[in-house]
Amino acid sequence: MVATTVETKLATERLALGLKHEDTSKEQSADISRAETATGATSGWVELPDDAELMEQVFVKLESVGFRVGTRLAERFAPINRRLTDTLEIVKFICKDIWVLLFNRQIDNLKTNHRGIYVLQDNKFKWFLRMSGNNGGAAAARRAQPYIWLPCGIIRGILDSFGVSTVVVAETLGLPQCTFQIKVVSDE
Repeated sequence: MVATTVETKLATERLALGLKHEDTSKEQSADISRAETATGATSGWVELPDDAELMEQVFVKLESVGFRVGTRLAERFAPINRRLTDTLEIVKFICKDIWVLLFNRQIDNLKTNHRGIYVLQDNKFKWFLRMSGNNGGAAAARRAQPYIWLPCGIIRGILDSFGVSTVVVAETLGLPQCTFQIKVVSDE
């Protein structure tokens, strides 16, 4: 029941952004598995399929797994001695405490406009440190894209567990740098 609520929220947020949402069924999971095995490489790099629908399915799956991990992290590591009520405090908790837990370092830069948009920048994102960008910046950034979908879900899950509805978008312009943009969704 909780998973259905999470998937419903995800679908609502994606529709608000104008993105297409499709349910992940057993057939679609099988399609993803076939694509993963067909495109697998021993070098560690996986060439991404050009099929936008398949990439959308992979995004939804990774983001929803990250969301569940984020809610569990928030339940387990939320500070007991202080109450996090302000969204900025929750984002600082993510930048300092959760990021150290996951990646052994804090976020390099946190920016906000104090109107519901927060930008987290990690200049040495751990999952990108050993990735090579020798085929060009755009190609390397495209191949690295699926690696940032899980942390997007983790961030969104943590914020949601504190009662803050958000949309998290990540981008990388050059490896190993990564930027996460958090936009608070109003409940109107």
